[in-house]
Amino acid sequence: MKEQFIIRFRDSKFRYQAEVREFNMDEKMIYDVSYSLVPYVHPARRVQVYSGSGHGPEVYWRQRITSKEDELLPQEFIEAIGYAIEQTQH
Repeated sequence: MKEQFIIRFRDSKFRYQAEVREFNMDEKMIYDVSYSLVPYVHPARRVQVYSGSGHGPEVYWRQRITSKEDELLPQEFIEAIGYAIEQTQH
């Protein structure tokens, strides 16, 4: 796997670009994502995501909360990031 890469994704009507760094934590791959709107209208924001399993064979993406200040993002947004990571990894 790559250690750092760029993804592009869309959520609703907005387009984003993100720099992704991956690292292994307790046998689980964590993705540190710094994202911003395209074109770069706002400063980059940061979120950590990881893939998990649910009922059945599908992969579900989840947000990793690292501090009290972390904002819980909508699940659809996290899934859009995860899908873009999957597309880059294959």
